[in-house]
Amino acid sequence: MTEKPDKHFQIKPDNYINAIINGEEFYIQFQKFTHDVEAQIVKIIHRYLEQYDLLFHKDTILSITKELINNAIKANLKRIYFAENDLDINDATDYRSGMENFKADVFSPEKQNRIDAIEGSKYYVRTTFSIKDEKINLNIANNITILKPELEKIKARVNKAFKYSDISDAFGDVLDDSEGAGLGLIMAIMLLKNSGFPKDSFKISRNDKITSVNISIPYNLTPPESHVKIADEILNEVKEIPALPGNIKEIRAISRDPDSTVKDIASAISRDPGLTASIIKLSNSAGYVTMHKIESIEEAVKIIGIKGLNTLLVATGVQKIVEDRYKKFESIWKDSYKRAFYAQIIIKKRTKNSNLSEQAYLAALLSDIGKIVMLSVNPKQLSKIKEITGFKGIDDPNIIEEISLGISHSALGALICKKWNFHDSLTKTIETHHRPHRAEKDLIPLIYTVYLADIFVEIEKHKFRYEIIDDDVLKHFNLTRKEVFEDFHQFIKEQYMAMGETS
Repeated sequence: MTEKPDKHFQIKPDNYINAIINGEEFYIQFQKFTHDVEAQIVKIIHRYLEQYDLLFHKDTILSITKELINNAIKANLKRIYFAENDLDINDATDYRSGMENFKADVFSPEKQNRIDAIEGSKYYVRTTFSIKDEKINLNIANNITILKPELEKIKARVNKAFKYSDISDAFGDVLDDSEGAGLGLIMAIMLLKNSGFPKDSFKISRNDKITSVNISIPYNLTPPESHVKIADEILNEVKEIPALPGNIKEIRAISRDPDSTVKDIASAISRDPGLTASIIKLSNSAGYVTMHKIESIEEAVKIIGIKGLNTLLVATGVQKIVEDRYKKFESIWKDSYKRAFYAQIIIKKRTKNSNLSEQAYLAALLSDIGKIVMLSVNPKQLSKIKEITGFKGIDDPNIIEEISLGISHSALGALICKKWNFHDSLTKTIETHHRPHRAEKDLIPLIYTVYLADIFVEIEKHKFRYEIIDDDVLKHFNLTRKEVFEDFHQFIKEQYMAMGETS
């Protein structure tokens, strides 16, 4: 196998975009699942699904592909490990002996060199993309033959996974993932099922040279209205969430009245000293972009305008609900203020549409309100999600939320916004801020902005990286060069810190 210089993979034919356009077969081949391999696969899958207007399956297909690749590489490493220890993988006694120590000897942090040993070996993984019978086919293959007992175990779990109603059923089973066919694979199959894929869309096979898994995506497949049943306690919690305080609704109505003066609006706010203090404090905080220190409500109306005031009224009302009902999750709310500040700076510095500044602030501020509610009603289930997030191929918490609870925190946030009668554009932005490829054309600037603001915050928490950011978002903001992206990120961090020092 010949690799490209400074790359950990090869693509044949080289121009895979032309192959996609022409409906031709192509593949990417590699030995280790490095950052650059993962980034390339993200780009390929995005472009491939985009060609056939199937981008709404991107997260599902990416998650499944990554899980299957990790399992294939683990199977390859197993062959190397058994050979190094003079064990016959086809002998039942040797197999049991080898599997006792395989994971500890190969995957513990101090044994990274054992994983690196796969480079230069005869083992590889090949992911092939092709079109057949009006279906997109993804085939993940490695050049080893899976053992018959392993194959039977995987097939049994595939059959089980298609019968589960939610991930808690899988947690109830005894799951041995020593073969790379445990909980992660079951979750991958459940993703297919909950996205409306038929059972025959997933097939695993072997011959005397390779083991391969094929995923078929029909052109005409549409996602079901609801992936799985939404947990009753989550829906009940949404019903119980208070409406925005009555005085805030009243003041917002006054501010929208074209006959209202600055004095009328300021007077209405001033009747509530607590609200007055909250708005002035928020307008001067590090979470809100303003060039002047605000001392009074009348000054706030003059400086930040009616739109700005409406934004702060909503933010203050939601903050009051969070403080009263979800006090222990205030740390998430603090992150939201940083995200909101970043969104305003992105609009001001990277777009020509500064009119979206207030909408971007509010959408970014409220983007994780669903997470706060979700954590409050289902802490045990969320702790299970946390346990499996980050070390399996399926490492997108939003995806895991969907298959385990039946709803993602962004979709839940949209439900809450509907309850509060927020504008449709705000609700849709919150619902799709993790999935910019699903943005409606007229909402692209807003959704891309909130997505990017969220990415910056997640990078700072070491939960995301540049290589897997949505390409369309980077192009939209002219941040396709990593150094330009990092310089801009540093700029907004410094802006936020400076605002914190002066607030």
